[in-house]
Formats: sequence, structure tokens, C-alpha cells
Amino acid sequence: MRIVVQKEDIRQNYRLLKERAGVPVIPVLKAGGYGLGAEGMFEILKEEGASLVAVSRLEEALPLCGRGVEILVLSCYGSEEFAEIALEKDLTVAVGSLAFAKLLSEKGKKVRVHLKIDTGMGRFGFMSEEIEDIAAVFALPDLEVTGIFSHCSAAFLEDGSAEAQLKKFNEVIDALKARNIEIPMRHIANSSASLKEDFCLDAVRIGSALTGRLPVKCDLPLKRAGRVEAEILSVRTLPAGSNLGYGNVCKLKKETAVAVVAAGTADGFAPGEKHDLYRFSDICRYLYHDLRLLLKKPCEYARIGEKRAPMLGRPATTHSFFDVTGIDCRPGDRVVLELPPLKADSGVERAYE
Repeated sequence: MRIVVQKEDIRQNYRLLKERAGVPVIPVLKAGGYGLGAEGMFEILKEEGASLVAVSRLEEALPLCGRGVEILVLSCYGSEEFAEIALEKDLTVAVGSLAFAKLLSEKGKKVRVHLKIDTGMGRFGFMSEEIEDIAAVFALPDLEVTGIFSHCSAAFLEDGSAEAQLKKFNEVIDALKARNIEIPMRHIANSSASLKEDFCLDAVRIGSALTGRLPVKCDLPLKRAGRVEAEILSVRTLPAGSNLGYGNVCKLKKETAVAVVAAGTADGFAPGEKHDLYRFSDICRYLYHDLRLLLKKPCEYARIGEKRAPMLGRPATTHSFFDVTGIDCRPGDRVVLELPPLKADSGVERAYE
């Protein structure tokens, strides 16, 4: 299995989003560049002029160091070990507590930091009421505060929560200004929030939108970059009653041309999503969709040329079966799978065209 990434689509998406925002775009290359390959995406965006790139965790930052682009680690670490590595690799560090800011300052080496304000995400950051602690960071030696940011927890919803977070963030900014503190780069907008009015501030952090995938409606002509391909290993015509795969979950009702495709659960090909939200409204929605499954059996497809081949049974660890009856195909051909690149295993090849 491999993911084929269209470089020109990434470039076009970046340009469109930058033009819409009207401020610099900070590409976020967490989770392997949202499944498209962080290092490959990095080189494309560097060519487009990106001078600051963000990742979530330290291990995502290390392969990108020393390539002429500033790297911001968005997660707020607090350990001595992280501080040492960040200083050694010249990373820009997210700071969410006065204690960690002091630890960095005591190292005696200049370090760029972005202050993280928790306006409602609950993961990291100074609480908005901790104005004195936030202000104190600006006075610490060897810390160069080059940014201040927060993160929207539900910008894809129209429930007013993102606007409430922006208001709280701006209140922190105003409180700092009242203390005559020079405000550095402000950023709160992620991909979804960057499409809202008043959220772009001094910069926006764009991740999923660079791949052309957004959970909200967007009037920009973004292109979905990255298709998941897998090789056909064999094509066999099997008689009615034949079993396919483990568990005997699929027995053919009629003679069928079956393609065995090199894509399985080890590659991240596992159709169907588990329930992950448990509010009352979410449970009701899940029940509704589960009841619909009783009336209509869901089916995954592979695309072969202009034709769709339905999946047979369920994926095994390294293989899957597809019904290719009436479809001209042979071993060595590639099929396109209905799989978001983000769900593909990190070990799957990323190829750029």
C-alpha cells in the first residue's frame, strides 16, 4: 500500500488559505503531516516560503530541525530533558506555566517561546486568570517571547464556543497591553477557525485544510491531496459457496472474480469507525445510524480505473478481497482505496508527484 501525494494540490491549498487569511500561515505538520508525510510536506511548504512550521510533539520536530525553517512545538512539556533537547536543537517552545518558563530561563541560553493560553481546550497553558504569571514570563532573562496563542476546541461547530474562546484570549492580550507589555505574534485559529471572521489575528495555524480536508463547509476550491493505492496480488474466479478470509464471515453466493489486494489492518485499512463521543446527542445519533445498518448493509469499495469494486468480507492483517467481476484487471494493477491518509499506518510509503 502507498499514499500518492499531489504536490501541486498542496501548493494551491496553501496559497488559497494564505490569501483568505490575509496573514502568515503556520503549517501544522503533526501526525505525519496529517497522513501525507511530514518531511515531504515540509519541503513543499518551505519552497512556498513558509518560515515557521508547527508540530505537536518533540519526536515530530526532530526530523525537521536544521533545515532553515523555525520549528514550533505546540505541546507544553515541563521536563528537564525536553528543555535540554529543545535548546540543543534550537526549537521554539510552547510555554504553559511560569515554572517551566523559569526552568528554561535558568539554562542560560537564548530560547524562543510562544506562550500558550488555555481558553477552553483543557490540555495545556496558562489559565486566562493567571495574568501576573503570564506577565512575569516577559521579564525572565534569555526568554524571547515571539508568540502567544490558544486553541479552539470546536471551531467546526456553530455553537458560539469558539467566539467565547476568542473573547477570553483577547482579554488576556488586553490585560498584557495594560501592563505595557509588547504583544508578539497572536494566533488562535486552526483550519476551521481560519474561515471565521475576526479569528486570523497575526497568523493562522493550518493543518487538515492543507490536505483539502475540512469538517466544515468551505467556499475555497481546496483540493483533496493524497490517494491511497494498493497493488492487486492475484485475481481468481471462485465458485459459489467459497469462503473468503478468517472467521468465515464471507461465503460467496455466486461465482465471483475476486482480487486479493495488498492492504490490511496492519496498514491502517480498517473500514468503520468506533464511537468516540458519549454526549446524549451523540449516543442518539449513533443509535440512529446503527439502526439504519439493519436495513442496509454498508459496503466499502476500491476504485479500479473508473469502476468501483465492492469489498468482500473484512480486511485481514495484510490483505483484503474485492469483487472484480466484469472489471478488467490483473496482478500488478493498483486500486484506489476509500481510506483517509491520516488513518494509514506511518510505515506506509508516501510518494509525491
